Amino acid sequence: MVMHWTGRIVFATLFIVFFSSCSQEPQTFEELEKAGEKAFVDQDYDHARKYLSQAVAQKPSDRHLLYLLSVSYQRDYLYDSAFFYLKRAAMLFPDDREVNLILYQVAKAIGDWKSTIKAIHVLIKTGDPSEQYDRELAELNLEIKNFEVAYYFYRKLLEKEPDNPDNYLKVANLAIELDSAETALHVIDSAIDKFGVNDKFLLNKAMYLIGNGRYIEAEAIFRSLVDKDTSSVAYRINLANCLASQDDRAKKEEAYHLYLNLNPLVSKDFNVDSLLRALEEELNYKK
Repeated sequence: MVMHWTGRIVFATLFIVFFSSCSQEPQTFEELEKAGEKAFVDQDYDHARKYLSQAVAQKPSDRHLLYLLSVSYQRDYLYDSAFFYLKRAAMLFPDDREVNLILYQVAKAIGDWKSTIKAIHVLIKTGDPSEQYDRELAELNLEIKNFEVAYYFYRKLLEKEPDNPDNYLKVANLAIELDSAETALHVIDSAIDKFGVNDKFLLNKAMYLIGNGRYIEAEAIFRSLVDKDTSSVAYRINLANCLASQDDRAKKEEAYHLYLNLNPLVSKDFNVDSLLRALEEELNYKK
């Protein structure tokens, strides 16, 4: 009877030891790497991140592990963490196409435009046709206010897509940002010649004329726009600004009365109160 119970105890002990050894978590770097890779292949990204992050802690410059860990975060839409490891991988391996393909997607998802641009340049360097990214590079550089580069790419787009009126406006507006009102006027006149007169082109042309100091011509355009749509606050406030900028008392007085009428209709962002006070001083109005 004693032998019978002893056998059971020995068997139970062996079972516990065997079960414990089977369920033991990976400990060494090689075990963590292998477990992380298996979980990744099985699409068990939670466990993949658990094991791979421990492996990366031991080898922080391992390209393979950084890539798998980044993708494990990306697949579960944990973009901030994916971006953290992708940035490290991109810094260590700057021309790695595979890393930058994922970085391009993740950087766009979190709105990091500078990193998106850098990733695009690597993708072009490693085989993608540059023309594929012309519009995106134009828009991204405009987002980060890199106006000179944005202007270059919108110029390319204008040459490739001359039938897109938006390209003319983008090029003209960027020319203004680069202090070239003459270029802006030339581009908008080209658009008017090609597509015909419309209010959007005229409004922009008037703004460019002001930038070029040609207030009389701008005023004529603003008056024509106001005549077409007397309810437009934008047209009237632009006319008032144009009149206030001229060295003519009658026009400044007209601008003053326009501002008075517009003040209740516009948001504080327009600073109409400040414009009124400035004109009161210029015109020597007494309250």
